[in-house]
Amino acid sequence: MKIRYVQAPDLDKRVKRIVKLLDLSHIDPDRVKCVRSYGTNAPKTIARIHGISKAFLTGVGMKPHYVIEFIAEKFDELPDDEKDEIIIHELLHIPKTFSGSLLDHGRIDFDGEVKILHKILKRKLSRETSQSSSQ
Repeated sequence: MKIRYVQAPDLDKRVKRIVKLLDLSHIDPDRVKCVRSYGTNAPKTIARIHGISKAFLTGVGMKPHYVIEFIAEKFDELPDDEKDEIIIHELLHIPKTFSGSLLDHGRIDFDGEVKILHKILKRKLSRETSQSSSQ
């Protein structure tokens, strides 16, 4: 089966919201795009982030961008909390320099950072919800 990629504006919006709520100021959410892939044969992968090399960026005269690929058959079935954790995990691969390169798993404690940031996100979302319901 051929892999099919589809733009995911709903996930673009979700990523932007997470970047804003977590104050990940080194990330330009307008240069992080999301796609859903269908037919990917990656047994353990739910999502992955793609960067663009400095040589490519220089060659085409483009600013750094990232694409987060979500394996639709797996990701779409998850509860919202898990989706948010996965998005946070993928965003942690983006270095503070926002250069197009990626941080590998050995550079930081991904699991620990995801847990901390997810707690902060849940608290902010909860606060947002309670404020909007009291208005």
